[in-house]
Amino acid sequence: MNQSKHHWEEVFWWILAGSFGITVNACAFEAIARSISTQILGKHKNRPVQLEALLLGQAGLLDRDFSDAYPLELNREFRFLKKKYQLTPIHQQVHFLRMRPENFPTIRLSQLASLIHASSHLFSRVREAESIREIRQMFSVTASAYWKDHYVFEEPAPARPKMLGRQMQDSILINALAPMLFAYGVVQQEDNFAQKAFQWLEKVAPEKNSIVKKWQALGMDNQHASDSQALLELKTHYCDKKRCLECAIGNALLGSTGLSTDDR
Repeated sequence: MNQSKHHWEEVFWWILAGSFGITVNACAFEAIARSISTQILGKHKNRPVQLEALLLGQAGLLDRDFSDAYPLELNREFRFLKKKYQLTPIHQQVHFLRMRPENFPTIRLSQLASLIHASSHLFSRVREAESIREIRQMFSVTASAYWKDHYVFEEPAPARPKMLGRQMQDSILINALAPMLFAYGVVQQEDNFAQKAFQWLEKVAPEKNSIVKKWQALGMDNQHASDSQALLELKTHYCDKKRCLECAIGNALLGSTGLSTDDR
């Protein structure tokens, strides 16, 4: 917030873009968002090709020779916009390895461009949303037509619309929407927004990963996203740092066995 001079929409744009990059490309996607202001996006929101050119170009994905018509068009648009706004592509490399094709940066950046094209003042709309259903409708976007039969440039693949799936929508809600909504409620001292963030997390399926599975093997409940986020937080900020005596669970366990953290 300090870096953006308390511009909520700008900060939301940074965090939203990072969530589209999932873990592998989160930092690179946030860097792309920081390199293109919401003001620039607003000027081109009615031109989806230009939005996609901006995102893919800043990711360094248009810096090559093409023969297909669509990437050639993207390249032309980006060269124009890069010069107009004096843009510098990011230094971080976006990654394709060891991920499902649906998560390739080409697909996610195109979907992000579609979301910008379809919406205005995104964070305002998130704050005004009354239900998870509204959020899902807002984020029901599809990559542009070229990606229907491609995952990377100029390598045809079986035709399939690249829609933002429910699991990815949940991930974005967990990692971007709920934290921003909660922060807004705290800073603005409007508790209804903070409570809405918790309510949304309780209506979203829990995350499933190796850490959560270990908690479940110990008998811990993991019924919704609020549970899984809490378990991940405990592992990262208490268990891994051996802060057992600062943790209510750790205190109870150590107290019942008569052990100290040194005995572990």
